[in-house]
Amino acid sequence: MRILQVHNFYRIRGGECGVVCAERKLLVENGHELIPFYADSKDIDSLSTVRKAGSFLQIPHNVAVARRFRVILESARPDLVHIHNVFPLLSASIYRVAKHLMYPVIQTLHNYRFLCPNGLFYVNGKICEACQEKGYWEAVSNRCVQGSMVTSALYAAAVMRGWHSGAFGSCIDRFIVLNKFTAGKIMTGGVPKEKIHICGNFVNDFAEAPATKKRYALYLGRLSSEKGLTTLLAAARLVPELPLKIAGTGPLEADLRRAVGEPGMTHVELVGHVTGEVKRRFIAEALCTIVPSECHENFPLSLVESLALGTPVIASRMGGLPDLIEHGRTGLLFQAGDAKALAECLRRISDSEAGTCEMAVNALATARERFSPQRHLEQLLEIYNEAIGSSRGAITVVD
Repeated sequence: MRILQVHNFYRIRGGECGVVCAERKLLVENGHELIPFYADSKDIDSLSTVRKAGSFLQIPHNVAVARRFRVILESARPDLVHIHNVFPLLSASIYRVAKHLMYPVIQTLHNYRFLCPNGLFYVNGKICEACQEKGYWEAVSNRCVQGSMVTSALYAAAVMRGWHSGAFGSCIDRFIVLNKFTAGKIMTGGVPKEKIHICGNFVNDFAEAPATKKRYALYLGRLSSEKGLTTLLAAARLVPELPLKIAGTGPLEADLRRAVGEPGMTHVELVGHVTGEVKRRFIAEALCTIVPSECHENFPLSLVESLALGTPVIASRMGGLPDLIEHGRTGLLFQAGDAKALAECLRRISDSEAGTCEMAVNALATARERFSPQRHLEQLLEIYNEAIGSSRGAITVVD
């Protein structure tokens, strides 16, 4: 199968960009041809002030990109187009080009950008769905994107144009979402249920068996307010018998260092940014990892990496997290923002060695079943074939 893969890479690479590259590699290794149509937000830094302003003004609709996209479609003649992200450099202009040339289009929703201009449903320290309730211009008054009214207005205009022009609703044959929560949100936004498929991400690194555990819990991720770190520290204060390691960097790092220096917090340690084998060992040897987010998380790769290494996860009941954790079997779930409930989960992990070991075994088995590369490939090809059949008015099977 020939697949035109479309993605605007972010200035700071994150999980989404890693997923795009991993999916490309998976498809190529299994005999499929990937044709890239990429942009990179880092390129904006090298532009002159005038050209930089011009690139931002074209976030809603980029005529030059649409022309380049038509050329590559006409020359490459792929079986389908798989789009991951078009903002800010590619714009929604490419959807109508693909539709006009009658190519099947698949869109993976890695975040909530199609419904929320900043892609998070979170602004100013709290959950926000004002754009869905009142209209997309709410993003401007709230300065939802990069704290800028101008940038927020451009993204709001881009999302509105995408829906009103039919680029999102009519030109996309199938939406891939990562969980039931996003599926529900996009259906509320007007996408028919039959166009939506749930297909989560995958990991490649699986433990042969859970590692010998050491006595600590682990938080691994960005140190920012939406991640629930204030709640985590409050819970940790209530469970001094269980050491806590916090790995990562971010805007709250200085505040966290002050907090862990207070009396009663000597069991909490900030270990900084970790990667590679150090990160793997931290995860594998932890009694549990913790995802205490207070935003609508989509599909944190760190959570699935934890399961794949045989480490249970304590997670808040936010966004897609309940789809990933089976309460009492592969981890524990608690109400976001409830420090006492999180503390109870930590005590359960700490006090029940047999129960925690059983969850570790279950976590690894579940990860192998649900998040393997082979399962992801099977789901992806099924969606591709359905989109091809739907777009061309007949069922087409491509091996």
